[in-house]
Parts: sequence; C-alpha cells; structure tokens
Amino acid sequence: MSTTKLGSLKTQLNRLRNARDRVRLGLALTSIIFWIAGTLVIWFALDFGLKLSPLHRGLMMLVSVPVLTYGLGKAVTALRGWGASLIDTAISVEHTHGIDGDLVAAIQFEQGQAIGSTELQAAVVDYVADLKDEIDIFEGFDSRRLPSRYAMVGVIALLFATSYALAPRHVSAFFERLTLASVNYPTKTLITSILVNGQEVDLSDPSKPIPVGYGSGLELTVTCQGLLPKACHIKLEDEKGESTSATFAAKDDESGEYVYSIPRLIQPIQYQVFAGDAVSPVLSIEIITLPALKVELAATPPDYAKNIKLASNASSTHMAVLAGSDVSLKVVADRELEAPELTLLRGATQSVSKLAPASEMENTWRLGGQQASLDNIQETVTYQLNAVDKYGLSPASPIRGTIRVVPDRIPSASLQTIHHIVLATASPVVRYRASDDFGLASLVFQLKIHHGQTAPRIVEVPLKNFAANQPPQTSLEGEFALELSPWALEVGDRVEVTLRATDFRNNADEMAGHSDPITLEIGDESTVLAAIAEADKQSEQMLSELIQQQLGLGETQ
Repeated sequence: MSTTKLGSLKTQLNRLRNARDRVRLGLALTSIIFWIAGTLVIWFALDFGLKLSPLHRGLMMLVSVPVLTYGLGKAVTALRGWGASLIDTAISVEHTHGIDGDLVAAIQFEQGQAIGSTELQAAVVDYVADLKDEIDIFEGFDSRRLPSRYAMVGVIALLFATSYALAPRHVSAFFERLTLASVNYPTKTLITSILVNGQEVDLSDPSKPIPVGYGSGLELTVTCQGLLPKACHIKLEDEKGESTSATFAAKDDESGEYVYSIPRLIQPIQYQVFAGDAVSPVLSIEIITLPALKVELAATPPDYAKNIKLASNASSTHMAVLAGSDVSLKVVADRELEAPELTLLRGATQSVSKLAPASEMENTWRLGGQQASLDNIQETVTYQLNAVDKYGLSPASPIRGTIRVVPDRIPSASLQTIHHIVLATASPVVRYRASDDFGLASLVFQLKIHHGQTAPRIVEVPLKNFAANQPPQTSLEGEFALELSPWALEVGDRVEVTLRATDFRNNADEMAGHSDPITLEIGDESTVLAAIAEADKQSEQMLSELIQQQLGLGETQ
C-alpha cells in the first residue's frame, strides 16, 4: 500500500483546517472587542451626560452585566469547531462535494486505521488519489469578513488613542469612575484643595470627615485653578436633613482662594462646593468636644513654716503660697494630647517649656526637674498652658493661672519700762513684746551707750533663741531685768535700748523687726530717788483720777 499518494491531499486538508481556526479566532476576538467597546461607549455617554453618582454608576454596570454576558457568549460561539482533527476536516469536505466517505476511508486506509482487504484499500486510495485534482478543498470556505472586522478593530483602537491624546484626563477619570471612585470629569474650573480650619480635606476619600471642636468657628478655604469664577457656591445639610446654601467671594482677583466662615458650629454637617463648572464630592464635618485640662497645684512650704497650713493640694488654676515654697504642677487631660506647653512669667522674665508625661497615669503630664522650675518662689508667678490633641484641637481658651506669694511680714517688737533714770549698777525691769506671722527665731536687746561727746558704743544682750524644728513661736511677751553693771556706766551716760526680733527666713537678718527705743539715763542716788518719787506721784494722781471716773465724782448734777 502506497503512503505517498494522498500526501498533497492531506497537506491541503491541514491548510484548510488552520485557515478555519484562524477565521474562528478572529471572529471571536473581534466580536468580543465590539461588545466591550460598545458597552464602554454607552457607559461613558450615560455617566458623562447624567453625571452619575457612585451608586448609580454601580447600578448601571450591574444592569449591563446580563447584556454583556450574552454578547460575549455569542462571540465565543464563533470558536465552535476550533481544533478539529484531519478526519473531521475531511468529513466536512465530503459533505461539501457530495463524496460518499471515500475521502475519509482513503485517509484511514493509508494510516492503517481501517480494516479490509488489501486490494480494497489500495483501490480506494488510488481512486481518491486520482480524484484529488478534481476536488477544490477550499470550496465553501469564506474569510472575506475577517479583514473588514480587523479594520473596524483598528478604527476603534484609533478612536480610543485619539480620545486619550485629546482628552487624557477625561479618559482617566472615566476609568477611575468605573471603580466607583468619587472622581469628577475635568472642568474648566478645577478645585485643587479645600481646607477646614487649616486642615486639608482628602478629596480622594470624601467619606473621611474633618473634626471640628464643639462651638468652634468654621473657616472653609477653597482653592481653584483654571477659569476662576467670581464666587463659589456651597450647599450645607445638617444631621436633621435641613439644608441651606450660601455664596462666598474670592479673597482677591488672582489668588484663586475663596473663604467661607461660620462663627460657631455646634452640629455635624455635610457640604458640597460648586466653583464654576467644578463640583466637589459631598464632604462632611463631625463635631467633637474640645479637650479639657485639669491643673493640679501642690505647694511645699519652707521648713520654718512646714506646720503652717497656708497652701495645700488644689485643683483650681490659682494658688497662694508662702515665699520660699516649692510648687509642683500636674496637668490631667481627658484624651491623648501632645505634650502641653507651659509658659511661666516671673516679673519681666518669661520661660516656655514642654511638660513631661507622668509614668503613673495616662494623659497626665508634670513639670520635670530639667524644665522651667517652680522651686523657691519669692514672687508672684503667672502661667499659661497650651495643648493640642491629635485632631489639632485646643481648649476653648488657654489655661491661665496665678501662683500668688503671701509675704512673710517683718516681726514686730515693743519695749516698756517704768523707770528711765537708774543707777549705773541697776537692773531695770523692761517689759517686752514680740510677734511674727509664722514664727520667731531670736530676740536680742541692742544697747547704744552714749558717753560724753564720743561715738556711741553698741552692745547686744541675747534674750531668746528658737530652733526651726520646734513648734513655731509666733508671739512672746514678758519682763527682763536688764543688768547695766557689766558696761561700766557713769553718771550722765545715756543708754538707748532697742529690741530686735528675727524670724526664720533665709534673709531674716536683713529683714529683722526693731522696737522703738527706750532711753535709760544714769544718775546718782538722789536723782534716782527724785525720779522714783515723781513716778509715784504721777501714779497716785492717775489712780485717783481712775477712782473718780469709776465713782462718778465731780460730775455736774
């Protein structure tokens, strides 16, 4: 049996099979392109013409899915018969030419796939080999539609390329909008940015609200490019669905900035900005409470006044403390904040520092030791606290307060004596009284001795000393016999006696209190006796006058 008689016939059959596969593939691909291109054109026309919202775009695409699925299914049916075998191709040729199975049988006989006598197989093969020149294998095959369809695909690609070249932003915006993104088609006017109280709005994510503090003012700054309109229009809607609108003009003719403000905002709103032919997405503002700060002041008085209950822990912003006290400051917030900033003003000196976070509690800050200090306060201090939370919000007003210094008054002292003329060796009795608002440290008599024309001699006689760690002695009075014999006084000398009282301040020596001086004159015995008699006479007269006042004697009836 010959194996070469049908070689040329099988070659033609293979060519026919490949040509049919190419046509089927071409028809399927072009049909798919036609359906997709047509759907995109319809989507663009509806979306651009009606300015569909994301919801409506989603519904539009959802409705188009069955139609598009049907069209793509029809396109895929063009692939029916794809990858047919050589026998299947031969069968289709037999049907076209009305050959009763001889072609298929000859191919099978030649391939050894059929059973029969050798003479019959050879006769069939020879018959078909003689017949091959009379058979047009490609009869009934039509591929003329394919070039025109390819041309249409080229036209579609050219139109798309032209559209992208002439309006790239429109094309990009269209495909972004197919993802249901809130993107607008390009306009003559372009809204480049919107600021809410200085915070930029993310126009690509309009669902993210901008926080504004309750009762705070609202300043909306819209920046535009391109064809600048004379004014912008805004539409606002509150949480109850009530809407209002307003028009606001540009700051100037060239900046492209338009500012709209509300003095006080107390409820969340949604808004949309219209600038020329540009429209922003629907944006929202949420209302949150302003951060609240609580200041806690605590004072540690100086050692000499540790038992004085003048200053204690406080939650107010003002405090009165004793001079020399150490003050601690703690700030507690109701939310997470950046480190509060503390400004201290002492006289003409101002210092600014950040508070340090406290380890024992969240949202608590203290004045650290390395920062501006409130130790050993000697003068009134005013302070101001500023803080910002993660939303950029601050308290309605800075926290201000005063740490007032209560002055430690100078001790007071007084002296009295009955006899002012005494002997040089006498010990006159002096009655003294001293007091201080927080505690006495020492009492000392100062004696200024005048002798003739020489400069006075000054000596001191200690009276009392008190330790700082003892309970404070705020007042003291008594009598003291002041010995004059150690000073070798003579008749005619004059002694001025002053009581000096000091307290426990660090600068107590500089701020000591002094009594008014009393004067003692040194005389002989006769002078002293005369002075005593005169004093007794005066005392008797004063006593008599007192008795008369008590009995009512000498009054006119």
